[in-house]
Amino acid sequence: MAALWHLLGASPTRSLPPTVKSDEVYPLHMLDDTKSLRNIVVTWTLRFNDVLDHEKLHASLAGLLEIGDWGKLGGRLRLKPNGGLEIHVPRPFTTERPPVSYSHQTFAMAIADHPLAKTLPKASNVPSIQPGPEEFRVFAARDDAPQTLDDFITLDIPQLSLYITTFTDATLVALSWPHTLMDVMGQQALLRGWSLVLAGREAEVPPVLGAREDVVCSAADAPAEKEEESMLCRMRLGGLAMAGFGLRFAWDLMWNRVETRTVFLPKAVVEGLRRRARGDLPAQDGKEPFISEGDVLTAWAVRAVASSLPLPRPVTVLHAVNARFRLASLIRAPGVFVQNMAVAAFAFLSPSAATGSLGHIALENRRQLKEQATEGQVLAFLRQLRRQPEGDRDPGFLCGESSALLMPFTNWTRADLFRAADFSPAVVHAGETGESRRNPPGTVEFQHASSMQPSPAVRNVVVVLGKDHGDNYWLTGILTPQAWAKIEEEMGGISV
Repeated sequence: MAALWHLLGASPTRSLPPTVKSDEVYPLHMLDDTKSLRNIVVTWTLRFNDVLDHEKLHASLAGLLEIGDWGKLGGRLRLKPNGGLEIHVPRPFTTERPPVSYSHQTFAMAIADHPLAKTLPKASNVPSIQPGPEEFRVFAARDDAPQTLDDFITLDIPQLSLYITTFTDATLVALSWPHTLMDVMGQQALLRGWSLVLAGREAEVPPVLGAREDVVCSAADAPAEKEEESMLCRMRLGGLAMAGFGLRFAWDLMWNRVETRTVFLPKAVVEGLRRRARGDLPAQDGKEPFISEGDVLTAWAVRAVASSLPLPRPVTVLHAVNARFRLASLIRAPGVFVQNMAVAAFAFLSPSAATGSLGHIALENRRQLKEQATEGQVLAFLRQLRRQPEGDRDPGFLCGESSALLMPFTNWTRADLFRAADFSPAVVHAGETGESRRNPPGTVEFQHASSMQPSPAVRNVVVVLGKDHGDNYWLTGILTPQAWAKIEEEMGGISV
């Protein structure tokens, strides 16, 4: 048992809460209960340039979790005898065992007058590097909020925490939860369902699908005419190669510190980057090769980081591919999946390719992702994962060259989080008016996310937070000072 606690990163001196027989029990699925996700408690902060009624927000979120299987989000994490996790939902929720932990603070001042809040990232007319989310932890969760898996499994507390900060002209709405609960598309579904309840439109709230059955495993187990072999599983690092990667990673960890920053890229700047990338690529059969804005942003970040290295190295870009959009049985589903559904995909770049032209990096990134993100390849990946022992399953395994620099790159643009919430029914009064305002009342002006306990091992990471209401891009990077210097240099050379 002590070994199990050590594996979980938990303290054996803390006892587990007693089982409540009336609780409804939900499972965690294969892509939820993984080694990597167990170590992350997400914090997510949304800034509204309006004063919102915090009680209405709390009541409507609690109301959403009373609807059908949405109640899963209001449950408590429990440890099973075999070391797995499950969710116990109070039936009914009570004052003593609520669906969400809630707290609120008020500052009798404008957000621009608060010494810390005034430094929250803001849109401007030029690209900029601004403070990262870790500097604003005080607004992300209350001081005694749960920070680790140990906190959740040893305390009878809701998975979701809501922490609202009110200024005289703005509101910060912060949520935190263990990453085992949901991914970014789950976040989108949560905001949309919350907005519907706030507007009194409970009948329109979509059902939560797959709450009890793991639809991802069902898709992987379904008979197929021809099963493909996973190309990634053939390239998985192991043995001496994995040991070599680990030694290089440990060296980087020891000698190269990282800084978390937020990047703002105006719409015109991203359009300029895309034009530059397209200009690098010759036409094929009379047509320009297609590259997306996501490909261009990946290429821009990779090139900056690779160019900042003291010696040339290959780069392995780790992408998250969402099974919701890759498996036919999930695409047409009549509801939402509030869980984790991301699997890994990689772009492998040689030292010369990683520092090459923007267009060629973007095109190579697209080519490799297109090969790996087919339904057949996603299913092959999932089947391979199913064959692994339950305690060893993790979709975040590594592939590629052992000498490569690993760059995790996550793009949230498809979740459209700046537009997913409509809290206009809770607007007490507008905090920003006039031509400078870019977003409708009660919608997100800015949002960012972090981990409750950031790890020094998380590095060379780029998260595209998405487009705001002016179609400007926001990104978070966890990079070395040398990489940040290169990005700042690149910003000065972008033509619009």
